[in-house]
Amino acid sequence: MKKYMAKDMKKFERDDNGNLICPPGDYSGIKSFPDECSFGERCSFGKGCSFGEWCSFGELCSFGARCSFGERCSFGEWCSFGEECTAKSPYWSYVYEPPFATEGKIYPTSMAREYWSERLGLKLKDCDNNINALVRSKLASLLKRKGWTKCERRILESWK
Repeated sequence: MKKYMAKDMKKFERDDNGNLICPPGDYSGIKSFPDECSFGERCSFGKGCSFGEWCSFGELCSFGARCSFGERCSFGEWCSFGEECTAKSPYWSYVYEPPFATEGKIYPTSMAREYWSERLGLKLKDCDNNINALVRSKLASLLKRKGWTKCERRILESWK
């Protein structure tokens, strides 16, 4: 696995949306990452890393202890997280709870929109802009319903 340093990231390209495209590799020598980085599969990161807002991570990425993630980061399947990792308002689309502490709302991804529309009994146009308005007014009654999984309940409770 190729090991990258901060100076290598200055050479990485950006996509049409301005996201920094970061190939798969070992990033354990870097502690701080800017907003809008997009990492490939199987990337590894050391302890105490901090990531900016809107970062995305491919499948099977691994993070050391005490990593922190800015708002609206998203994670591929089978990522592993060290102890005491935290994320601010992450995107989450899996049936298991996020394996890290969260601050703020947990957002379902666009891939999970149909699932959440069905579970909530609400027509969600997207999982970003209108979910707050639709869910907030019905949240108390939604939380009283039985049958939520631990993950679903945690996501809903994050909207209080």
